[in-house]
Amino acid sequence: NLQGSEWSVLEQLIASDEDQHKIRTLDMEVNFGSKAGSEVEATNGLDIEGRVTREVRILEALLKKFWVTGTTLEVSRMGWMPASDCPTQQCREPVVHTVGGFTLERFD
Repeated sequence: NLQGSEWSVLEQLIASDEDQHKIRTLDMEVNFGSKAGSEVEATNGLDIEGRVTREVRILEALLKKFWVTGTTLEVSRMGWMPASDCPTQQCREPVVHTVGGFTLERFD
């Protein structure tokens, strides 16, 4: 759990077939759209949509070598419900929604 710093590490992994062959299981939590200090150089000039687009590209590249076998996303966030999540203020709508309305900012 690198709190948003995982993206550059994952890009390095994608670039190295040798490192990928050393990994049997990759259990991770990813944070979509975060502004981690270690990611400043890689995301310089990207808005939230640009950062999420980069992150989706990285995950799609990982899918070429690894299988997804499970998620705790539904347990972490049971849908985006602005009426109950923030009834007295304007909710920040998530950049990406899944079919169930889940936000992808924290995806285990």
